[in-house]
Amino acid sequence: MTDRATFAANFDVSRETLERFDAYAALLTGWQTRMNLVGPSTLPTIWERHFTDSAQVLALAGNGKSWLDMGAGAGFPGLVIALLDSDATLVLVESIAKKCRFLEAVVGELDLDSRVTIENRRVETLPRAKFDIITARALAALDQLFEWGLPYAGSGTRWVLPKGARVDDELSIASKRFAFDYSLVPSRTDAAARIVVASGVKRR
Repeated sequence: MTDRATFAANFDVSRETLERFDAYAALLTGWQTRMNLVGPSTLPTIWERHFTDSAQVLALAGNGKSWLDMGAGAGFPGLVIALLDSDATLVLVESIAKKCRFLEAVVGELDLDSRVTIENRRVETLPRAKFDIITARALAALDQLFEWGLPYAGSGTRWVLPKGARVDDELSIASKRFAFDYSLVPSRTDAAARIVVASGVKRR
C-alpha cells in the first residue's frame, strides 16, 4: 500500500509539491460529495489508486513535454503529470461539463493555468494540433483510443496508455486496424495491469 510518505519517496516529490498534492486530494474529497468523480471506495487509497497509478506514467514518456490527456475525468493522469513535471504542458479533454468545472478549480487552486488547458468537448472535435505524448486512463479500448488520438499524433508521438487485465485482447483487436510498435510495462499498482507504450501508430 502506497501512503503519502511512500509516494513522495518513490517519485522524489519535494515538500512544496507534496503540499499541492494534499490540496488536490482535499479538493477531490470535497467535490466528490457533490458529484461522482472517482469510485467512492478509492478515496481512502488515493495516494496509490490515483496518484501513484498516474505518476508512474511520467517515467515512460521519454523526452516529450506536450501532453494530450483524453477523457481526463478527475485529472488522472494529466494533473498529476503537471504537478510532477514543471516543464510539461498539457491539454486535458473531458466531455462532461461538471468534471471540467472540477478540473478548472484544481488548475486554479494549484496555479497550473499557464501550463494546463481544459477542453470541455469530445476528443474528436479538438482543434488539430500535434502532441509529444498521448495518454488516457480508463477511457476506452485500445483501438478506440488510437482512432481518437491519431489526428493529434506526429511521427514521434509516444502513446502511454494504462490498461487492465484484458490488454492482450485489446492489442489483438487494435492490430487488425492499426500498425504500431509497442512494449508492455507492468503497473506499479495492479499486478494484472500493464501500461502500453506505443509508437509509430498508423492505419493499416
